[in-house]
Amino acid sequence: MALWSRRNAGFIVNEDDSGDKIIFNGDGAGVASAAEHFLRYQDGDAENAPKFLSTGSEGNSDYSRGLCIATDSGWAMAAGTASQGNDNADADPEILVCSRNLRSQGVGDPTATMCTIGHLTSKTAYYPDGGTFTGTASSTLGDLVVYLYFNEPVAVIGTPRIELKDGTDVDEEFNAGNYAGNPTMLTFRRSVSNLDAGIVAFELAASVDTRTSVVTNNTLGVASSDAWEENSGRIMKYSDVILSETDDETLVLNDGGSTEGPSSFGSFAMEDGDKAEFAVSLSENASFTVS
Repeated sequence: MALWSRRNAGFIVNEDDSGDKIIFNGDGAGVASAAEHFLRYQDGDAENAPKFLSTGSEGNSDYSRGLCIATDSGWAMAAGTASQGNDNADADPEILVCSRNLRSQGVGDPTATMCTIGHLTSKTAYYPDGGTFTGTASSTLGDLVVYLYFNEPVAVIGTPRIELKDGTDVDEEFNAGNYAGNPTMLTFRRSVSNLDAGIVAFELAASVDTRTSVVTNNTLGVASSDAWEENSGRIMKYSDVILSETDDETLVLNDGGSTEGPSSFGSFAMEDGDKAEFAVSLSENASFTVS
């Protein structure tokens, strides 16, 4: 059995027979309209981080597969994590298995393979560490933070979010005393994320009622089969260079097509680019007790 694996992915670009150039903004008026379209493909086999790493969550093992990211040098332990001996997120990651162009050509779309739940100063306080969350009538921003760990560095545009659920199997809508159909959403927070390590943070808003009287079976969390949602934002594959505006926001380019194709070429993050897979891929529910 292989100790690790790659996932084949790439682009198939199509043009008609009328020209010798591929133009990604075809308008059908002298430029082949079919030229702007291209297909994204990836095989059905999931890539695997090195199997000699632990499958536990961050709080259970410093060398967890969830903290191992794909780089273009190979599989690496993310900088700033416990195994690296310091919290410098800008340090060079520790390469465990060399594999040329693994990130760009061997892992397909980014996938969230691990989840922890804590607060602004501890990523694991409630799950997997098992601490009890004390509910309040009105939460403070950042009281509760869900951290998703993607298998490669990612870029985030806008404010994607993830739903906080309740119930024994965290499969019920937690509406914090509001009417049904108004679920409690946690929104992306850049300042406590570590995107170079693939760690994306989602925080509970202020003024949310989290007392046990509104929490089913005193349990909150994220189910293993849950998914994040765009909310007019995006989590996407990180290009080698992301163009930035002067305020350090990611510059998104529109290729002009009526139907945008997924693309992320070199220095450009195109509109509707290589989105991370929506579904999280967790080995178990990430849940905790509310008192």
